Amino acid sequence: MQLKFSVGDRVVVAEADGHEHQAVSNALLRGRRGQVTATNQGFPFPYTVSFVDGDPFSFAEHELELDPAGSLPSSDAAKVAETEAVSPAHYTSHPSGIECIEVTRHMNFPLGNAIKYIWRAGLKDTNPVPDLEKARRYIEIQIEIERTRETK
Repeated sequence: MQLKFSVGDRVVVAEADGHEHQAVSNALLRGRRGQVTATNQGFPFPYTVSFVDGDPFSFAEHELELDPAGSLPSSDAAKVAETEAVSPAHYTSHPSGIECIEVTRHMNFPLGNAIKYIWRAGLKDTNPVPDLEKARRYIEIQIEIERTRETK
């Protein structure tokens, strides 16, 4: 099966269309514009999208639309490329040598974010509590998703 989007495509996070896991990412990222920076065919969330002012996230095909505005302005494209080239220590210092995104890119939004915040707890900031609280919140979101699925 051929992927709908390619590396370099400018995309917009789509409106929710009834997919439960999508509603979570949409609530936080809906309408955001970014660029596809990696693809992984055969995975449930095959598109890694980088945003100019934030971390990259993985998405399923139905969560994205081509951006009608076209490609990024060159200054923004350079910023996206720069964020991909620089891998902060709080995401790369795991003793396994694995970068956090290599694990989280294969997860849905809430679980991937929970892992990200656990991964960097105490590394980005000396106080791990804020990151652990964020991780707990994303785990709670996933629990609600699972409970909703059980009732259907």
